[in-house]
Amino acid sequence: MNSITLEEKVEQWFVERNLHEANPVKQFEKLMEEVGELFEGIAKGRNELIYDALGDIQVVLIGLDQQIRNGAEIDATAQELELLLMVSSLGNLAQKLYKHVFHKETKQPLMLLHSTIHALALYNETSADDCLALAYQTIKHRKGKMIDGVFVKEEDLK
Repeated sequence: MNSITLEEKVEQWFVERNLHEANPVKQFEKLMEEVGELFEGIAKGRNELIYDALGDIQVVLIGLDQQIRNGAEIDATAQELELLLMVSSLGNLAQKLYKHVFHKETKQPLMLLHSTIHALALYNETSADDCLALAYQTIKHRKGKMIDGVFVKEEDLK
């Protein structure tokens, strides 16, 4: 008797919810959400977040692969296109950092996202400058300490 694999169970879950032919751009957005949770878990040293995110990332990737294999229509709004561009730029940035760490290949400036940040701010009826000002107001009196090269907010130290 053939037993169904966990991956096949996940694929069936997508089919049962009619997500197997949904727009892969939306699934990619979900992937980015889960990757953010992974990074949060790593930054905060919270294994339960890490484990949950790693499992969720696998589920999302299985669904994304299934959608693409099924020929799902891929469509994106202007804002989603900017988000895809931002993720692509972040990938390029990660690649440059990787090359620098392992091969000492780059000393180039790493800020590549200014125009994308400005566009995303406009899509959300604000400006990049206003968002930066808001972020600064949030951090200007923040206290914390460095742990393994990461600044940890005082409230997260408890």
